[in-house]
Amino acid sequence: MPQLPITIDRNSGTPIHVQIVESFSNLIQNKELKPGERLLSMRDLARSLGVNRNTVGLAYTELESIGLVQTRVGSGTYVIEANQGRDVGRSLPPGGAGRGGERLEHALSRRTRQGDALAERLSGGDGDTARIELGGLIPDRELFPAEEFRLVLSDVVKEMGPVILDYGSREGYRPLRRWLAERLSGMCGEVEEENLFIVNGSQQGLDLVAKLLLDEGDTVVVEGPTYHNAIGVFRLYGANLRPVPLDGNGMRADMLGDILEGERVKLIYCMPTFQNPTGVTMPLERREEIVAAAARHGVPVLEDNFGADLRYSGDEQCALRSLRGGENGLLLGTFSKILFPGLRLGWLVLPSAFREPFRTIRAYTDLSAGQLVQAAIHRFCEMGYLDDHLEKVRRENGARLGAMTSAMETHFPEGVSWTVPDGGMSLWVTLPRGIDSMELLMDARREGVNFAPGVLFHAGGGGRNEFRLSFTVEKEERIAAGIAALGELLRRRIATRRAGEWRESDVLL
Repeated sequence: MPQLPITIDRNSGTPIHVQIVESFSNLIQNKELKPGERLLSMRDLARSLGVNRNTVGLAYTELESIGLVQTRVGSGTYVIEANQGRDVGRSLPPGGAGRGGERLEHALSRRTRQGDALAERLSGGDGDTARIELGGLIPDRELFPAEEFRLVLSDVVKEMGPVILDYGSREGYRPLRRWLAERLSGMCGEVEEENLFIVNGSQQGLDLVAKLLLDEGDTVVVEGPTYHNAIGVFRLYGANLRPVPLDGNGMRADMLGDILEGERVKLIYCMPTFQNPTGVTMPLERREEIVAAAARHGVPVLEDNFGADLRYSGDEQCALRSLRGGENGLLLGTFSKILFPGLRLGWLVLPSAFREPFRTIRAYTDLSAGQLVQAAIHRFCEMGYLDDHLEKVRRENGARLGAMTSAMETHFPEGVSWTVPDGGMSLWVTLPRGIDSMELLMDARREGVNFAPGVLFHAGGGGRNEFRLSFTVEKEERIAAGIAALGELLRRRIATRRAGEWRESDVLL
C-alpha cells in the first residue's frame, strides 16, 4: 500500500486514535482506498506515525465496528465494500464530515471532546441480539415483574388522578423517600429523609454530584479499574482522575493515603460492594482504613451502592458512611440494576451541608424526577413486590454466576485468572501478558460472543490484558456456551503467542 496522507495533531483535543479513524474514513469515502485494499499492519502504521501500536489497534477496531474494514486472522485488515458495512455517515466518530459536507464542529463545546467514541461504542456492544451477551451490566428482562408493576401503576393513576402527573418536589416523592430512608438506615448509617433525594438513575446522580462539587482542574480519586461512565462524567467537568489500584480487598488504602498526603483531592469515588467491573468487595477493616484516610484530610467519599442488594453468598457489609468518620459521605443507589433499567430512578444521600446547594443545582437541571413513576415504585415496594422480585433474582443470578465460573474452570486455559464475587453482576478476567483483550473481542464477536474489554475501565490507561464478564443477561446454557467459545479463542491466542516467543528465542540464540 502506498504512503498515505495521514497526519497527527498532538495539540488537538481529539484523541489520536480518533484522528486515525477520521483519516481512514475520509480516504475510503473519497475512493483513495478501494475495497479489497490491505491496510498497513498495526506495527508499520504505528512506526510511520510515531505512535503506540495499541493506539493504532484502537483505531482499527473502531474502523471495523463502523463497517469500513474487516480483519482477517493471520492475513491483515482490508477495506470492505460500502454495502457490507452499516451506515457509515451515521457512524463516523466526532470530527468526521457528514453526508451534506458541512462541518459544524466549531460550534461544539470543549466538553464534547472529553469522551472516547470507541469506548462509548464498546460499552454498549454493537446491537447484535443474536450474540451471547456477557458484556452489559443489565438485568434479564425476562425476570422483570412487569404485570405487578402494571397493576400498581394503574392503581396509582386511578387513586391519585391528574395531580400525580403534575410537577413534583426537587427532593422527590415524599412517601418513597421515607420508605427508602427507613430501608437504608442501619447498614447505611442513620439516613434522614430530608437528606435523601430521588434522581433519574444513578448516572444522573453522578452528574449532579460532579456539578455540585467539581471545578475544572479538581482531582478525583477513583478505583483502578472503575465504572467507565463515571470516568466520562468526571472528565466532562474537567476533573483530573487519580486511579488507585485494587487488590483482592478493594481500593488499596496505603496508596490512597499517599495520594491524600501529597495532593489536594476534592472527591473520592468508589464501589466497596461488588465493585464494577471486578466484583470485589471490601472487608470491614479495609472500609475503616479508607474512611479514616478520607476523614483525616476532609475529603468526601461518594459511595456507589449500585448492586448491594444483589448478594448471593457471604455476609452483608455496612456502607462507608455508617462507619466512624464516614458521616459526611455521599451514598448513591439505583433501581435500575435490581428492577427496571428503563425507569431511570435512583437515590442520593447527602450530608446536611450539601442539601441546599444541591436543591439549587437540581432546579437548573431538570426540576425533579417524574412523580408518577416514583409513586408507582413506592406502591410496588410497599406491597412487598420488590422483596419478592429480589429473592427470585438472587436465586437466578447466583445460579448463573455458578454456571459461569464452573465453565471457566473447565474451558479457560492455564494462565488466565478471574475474580469470584459474592454478588453483583460481573467478574474480572486477567489474561497472560501479551494477550490483548481488544483483539480477543473482535474474534469473540465473530464467534457470536460479546464482553467488555478492560481498556474501558482504566482512567490512567491499561487494561489491555483484562476484560469484564457479566452473568446477569443470559441463561445458564448460553453462558456456558459463550465461555466455551471464549476458552477456545484464548487457547489459540496463547498458543500462537508462545509459538512466536519460541521463534524469537531461536533467533536470539
